[in-house]
Amino acid sequence: MRVALDVRQITSTSGPNKYNYYCKKEYLSQPMVIGGNVMNLIVYADFSCPDCYLTSRRADALATAGVPIDWRAVEHAPQLATTGARHSAADQQALTERFAALDALLLPGESLPWTEPAVVPKTEAAVSAYAEAYGAGVADDVRRLLFQLYWLGGADIGNPNVLRAPLAGPILRSHSSAGPLHESGYAVSVDRGPITTDAYRRIRSWRTEWQELGSPALPIVLTAGATLSGTDALRRLGKEIGYVDAQVDPQLDDPRRYPSISDRPSASWVSQIGGRWRNTYRLTGAH
Repeated sequence: MRVALDVRQITSTSGPNKYNYYCKKEYLSQPMVIGGNVMNLIVYADFSCPDCYLTSRRADALATAGVPIDWRAVEHAPQLATTGARHSAADQQALTERFAALDALLLPGESLPWTEPAVVPKTEAAVSAYAEAYGAGVADDVRRLLFQLYWLGGADIGNPNVLRAPLAGPILRSHSSAGPLHESGYAVSVDRGPITTDAYRRIRSWRTEWQELGSPALPIVLTAGATLSGTDALRRLGKEIGYVDAQVDPQLDDPRRYPSISDRPSASWVSQIGGRWRNTYRLTGAH
């Protein structure tokens, strides 16, 4: 079947090509394949969004099957107070209903475990952490971890102090040369912003791209001439999982894991030095 496209704009950035398209619904039934190769996907999402949570789990399934995913984080509600907002009774009911709707979209064998979080976080800190991880080669682990912290653990991912310990492992495993990341595993400043200028620019670029798309509801999936938002994006990812015969809910390594260190210092040395070195040389298993 031929696909009718309305192409509004194609631009390039310093990173991967940025697609800014609209297409007709017929595209939803077509595989994302050009020239025999599966196209890479660009995703825009936030961490406090139930639909984005399912999108992340489907992104893991596709990435495990070899489909490239370029995940870009945007803070969809920057107007929230830094402490976030408590769920009202109406919010809690709406959240329960949304997850029930998402359960109806699940593929055979797919699951979406969750617990009701107490707070709607201001996700600035989470987006900052992810932007640092994106440039440091550990984006997938940090993305997965942030969703786990919020939707399974109920953590306030808008609080940089809450994020510091869980993120230390993946950030220390990264290839970043920035001192706070490389030496201490810090990815978020005390004021919820990123550590490096590159990450700051990355956040600004992602937000600008999202706004140029018209700030549609998250998640957004861009690929091969299509801009798909919300439930359409989820359905598209579900179809792609079927096209590539990807395993849903793949078993993945613990995203919190620390780097392997061949020459471990003694436990007494670590306890005496403490501070940032306690993270770098954390002893696991046999000492």
